[in-house]
Amino acid sequence: MADDTLCIGDVVCLYSVESKGFVLAAHHSSAHNVISVGSNQNKDKPDINDQNSFAFEILAPNRYKWNKKYQKLLSEIKHDPDNTTLQSLLQNYQKSAEPENLENKRHQQRHQGKKIVYGNIIQLKHRFTRKWVHVNSILSSLQESKTLAVELHDYNDKTAQFKVKPRFKVKVDGDEVRAGDQIVFESVKHPREFLHVSPQFTDTMSLGKKQRHELNLSSECSGFHVLRKYQPSMEDGSHIKVGDIVRFCHMEMEAYMVAEGLFDDFLTEDVHLRVRPVSHSNPKPLSPSSSAITFWQIELLTGGAKGGVLKWQQHCRLLHMCTRMYLCVQQESQVTLTADHFDSKTLFRFHPVGRAGEDIPEGGKCRLEHVATGSWLHACQDAYQRKQEQTGDSKSMDSLKWSNAQLKRVSAIEEERVEDTFVVQCVDHALIDSLNVVAGIIPIIQKVVADRKDGQIVNKETTGNVICALNELAAFMVVDGEPAKTRQKLLRNLNIIQLIIRLLKCPLNGQDHSEMLQIFQAAYELLYCFLLGGSQKNRLFLARYIDFFMGQFDIREKKTGINAVRVVIEIIRDKKEIVDRITHDHIDRFVDLLKREKNYRYLELLGVLCVCNDTPIADNQHYITEVWLLKEMNCVFLTDLGQYIDKDEGKMYISSNNGKDYILLSEFVKRNEDAMEYLFLINQLKLFGQLCHGQNSFSIQVLTKQMHYFTWKQAFSCVQNVELPDKLRVLYCELIITIFVDIPDNRSGGDIVKNIFVAVDGDMDQLGKMPSFLNQSSSNLVALNKWATSFLSQQEEMTASLVDNNILISRIFRIMNYLVAFGFYDNPDEKQRLLSNLMRLMDGRNDKPKPTNEGLFYPIVINMNLEKTKPVSMTAYDGES
Repeated sequence: MADDTLCIGDVVCLYSVESKGFVLAAHHSSAHNVISVGSNQNKDKPDINDQNSFAFEILAPNRYKWNKKYQKLLSEIKHDPDNTTLQSLLQNYQKSAEPENLENKRHQQRHQGKKIVYGNIIQLKHRFTRKWVHVNSILSSLQESKTLAVELHDYNDKTAQFKVKPRFKVKVDGDEVRAGDQIVFESVKHPREFLHVSPQFTDTMSLGKKQRHELNLSSECSGFHVLRKYQPSMEDGSHIKVGDIVRFCHMEMEAYMVAEGLFDDFLTEDVHLRVRPVSHSNPKPLSPSSSAITFWQIELLTGGAKGGVLKWQQHCRLLHMCTRMYLCVQQESQVTLTADHFDSKTLFRFHPVGRAGEDIPEGGKCRLEHVATGSWLHACQDAYQRKQEQTGDSKSMDSLKWSNAQLKRVSAIEEERVEDTFVVQCVDHALIDSLNVVAGIIPIIQKVVADRKDGQIVNKETTGNVICALNELAAFMVVDGEPAKTRQKLLRNLNIIQLIIRLLKCPLNGQDHSEMLQIFQAAYELLYCFLLGGSQKNRLFLARYIDFFMGQFDIREKKTGINAVRVVIEIIRDKKEIVDRITHDHIDRFVDLLKREKNYRYLELLGVLCVCNDTPIADNQHYITEVWLLKEMNCVFLTDLGQYIDKDEGKMYISSNNGKDYILLSEFVKRNEDAMEYLFLINQLKLFGQLCHGQNSFSIQVLTKQMHYFTWKQAFSCVQNVELPDKLRVLYCELIITIFVDIPDNRSGGDIVKNIFVAVDGDMDQLGKMPSFLNQSSSNLVALNKWATSFLSQQEEMTASLVDNNILISRIFRIMNYLVAFGFYDNPDEKQRLLSNLMRLMDGRNDKPKPTNEGLFYPIVINMNLEKTKPVSMTAYDGES
């Protein structure tokens, strides 16, 4: 009987006596973090897909002083996010909470295996969400207004502590708690209040008609059978356990057993092998696959409530984690998936390869036998044909392949073969947690899609829950400000992208028009986060839906159309295969949208069609120049100098209404620095540069001479104007290079003179001279050179916080690089002056993190050994100049 005693660290399942169902939670969103209880479920073999969704760890109570302060401050910051004092205080609390978390971890290790007696205080940690069971002290439950809500949260608090009590008086405080006992949980925060199962059914925010009760806190106690699933042991650390998530890697073929689809949805691709060969040119396959389509969960014949270490030749089922369906063998040796967990065709046995102990080790080699037929899983040499493989026009978006992985068919054969050996690989806990987070948000999205399909109206509460879930999923894609590709991959593996597209296809002609537009906005934000980081597979995966996104460009409410444009921009950016499939009809559509609304996103969209990976797309450049600059003149902000429009001479003016009114450019920037008009100007200048990129003579001619949208005098006046922000001057500097400097008429002497041979006794002074190949615009370059030299001579230091100014300096040095190549620096004195400016800024000893006029003084380190930093002789650079 001693073995039946529950201990700290045990994994248990709680079976409600009243509802005859398990306590479970399948959602990960903070908008729906309630705990529900099943109804009339089989105690041994419950119809619950994931074992971890109804499994809890019994742990000793943790300390929570600093975590409580941290959580309280987080709630204050939500109401006042711009408060810098609270932000700095939050970092201090977070650092103070780290030692507390470390001590809690050690505290659990010390109490591991300690027997639990009635009257002990414990905490319950949900295995699926990795969150603690909490009592909400200020919120009543949904079903019973006189009871408190019970929720899941990821922090420690007194509300997460419960006292274990016997349900019947045959046991008293101090007696050991044994597996199978009926117990009640009393809240430590609210004495004489107990976990209670409501008699009414609650909304589970899930598909189907599964009836669930609500778990709340009430003065009436509910009894729970404690079923021990697994008791940890030091000896079990390196063995496969029931409920573990594993991969099956075929050794001979170097392929993983996979399937594709989404739970509570349709099966996209049946069971097959995905080849992942190791090569010297591609070392990535040396590490195990991180794709969720390779994940399988082990479940015993006796049901998901049972656990322990898996034994060789023990009957078990294999649950595919994406589809939540079981591996089975049907007629004619077809290996497929089924949702029936009572089907005897889902039973398999692991057979060891070579000598082995009783338990299956991690990384163990095995062969898989189908129990019902006695057949063995076999990797076929013939290819697996995808169900969703596109065979349309080679120039259409549907023909794009986002993955070139080699797929093989898997079957079952009567004989056991040596080559059909699988390696059982345990999946890393971080990958499992990421999978659970995403899988816990899917039911909320599925529910709203199904409701709209059935014609139901989406109310404000449901809208808030869906938006919260989508925003949390979008935030989950980014870790420490950087996109996480392993997390983005889950949206492909779990078919969430297809689910989001179905959500965006919901009609907008109902009473919930406004609510659905808000959901659309959050959905497009999620798709945008999915594309961050430049993943080529993600872009190709979404490219098939470009035509659908274009169909939503016309939805102006809640900026839905603009959000769709932003997603299309990220799909197309620097992807030649997609750009080549954008036709002139598409471009006409984009320009027409720009004509109706001057939004900078349309300019950005046209820009990504002109340049791809720094390579100009000449056909698109030429066509966009024609339809945008020559035909649709009202789609451009006009700029001109004052002397040409009866204004102050030498000053730059801008008109946003096709020349009806002009204002000073500097005044326009100050007035609209954070407004849409300023962003339109910025992207218009960027598009000018993209149209002329790669020395496009036609676009340069239209801009500078035919239509006078951008002349030399305008550009040179703006780059000198200190009243303009450095960010805008950088753009004008880049345009000067693209349109007036790096053009076919100006050629570098180095492009022609490839080798220069100098005699030993020759005249070394001639080595630094370069031939000049300039056109009639050389007078402009002379003026540019004079201003650039003067500007650089005034830059005594570089300041880290002045990012735009530093970029401006780098662009001016790029101009100087062209001028050197064009032969502007034949005079040794000019070379000396240029190198002095360059070396002074490269020195670094005078650099500062912030300007000294911001109230802080940063001492400059000058007490250095100058012998070690003696400048290099300038004569050594004469030849290279």
